[in-house]
Amino acid sequence: MPKKPCAYPGCFRLVDLGAGYCRVHAAAEKRERDRPADARRADKPSRKWYKRKAWCGPGGRRAVQLAKEPLCRLCPPFSRQRATIADHIVPHREDHALFWFGELQSLCKSCHDIKKQRAERRTTGPKPDRP
Repeated sequence: MPKKPCAYPGCFRLVDLGAGYCRVHAAAEKRERDRPADARRADKPSRKWYKRKAWCGPGGRRAVQLAKEPLCRLCPPFSRQRATIADHIVPHREDHALFWFGELQSLCKSCHDIKKQRAERRTTGPKPDRP
């Protein structure tokens, strides 16, 4: 398969045609691309909630959910993936009670990032510009 140079300025490592960056620069590029979104979310209380032992610890809600339901709920039955994310079925939207006591579902990363996020955007929709 033909190769091309990495898209990072000054890097001449060869990558496959479908890839943009080499392994060394892919993580740095993603971090840079995600920086504006991370800055918008930095002051939200749930950022700290996700780091607590009660959520991510060995006996936390995430671990309990993934042990109870180890396969992705949204994948088609014939190609179920191993779940890695404990997702809130009803988006908590910074509601403390809903975050800690709301119902969870197990999802693989691709289903969470694509299907779930798309569904949430549909329900909230874009905010119209008003003067």
